[in-house]
Amino acid sequence: MSNQLTKTSGPKAPISERVNEKVMPLTKWFAEQYFQTYDLMSKDPRYAKLPPYNQTSCIATVIIATNAALDKNREKRDAKKDAAKLEEISKTSIAERKSA
Repeated sequence: MSNQLTKTSGPKAPISERVNEKVMPLTKWFAEQYFQTYDLMSKDPRYAKLPPYNQTSCIATVIIATNAALDKNREKRDAKKDAAKLEEISKTSIAERKSA
């Protein structure tokens, strides 16, 4: 048996904490990306003429293409910084909607 298998770094944090720290920032980033993409696409008059399944596909295609473009610059990209920036944009956007 190798030493790596017998070593432990102490008890693991509860699953809810690990998910909150590692998964949720990225999940929030994807959710914000979806809603901002929808907001942009729904303002295009061509979007409304598409059948619903094509509207969904259109949003998914834009998100996939955007993420692929971002992945090309992965070393330049800091996901946590992007997630924080998108959360700030979302808060600003929500505040603007409430004041309108």
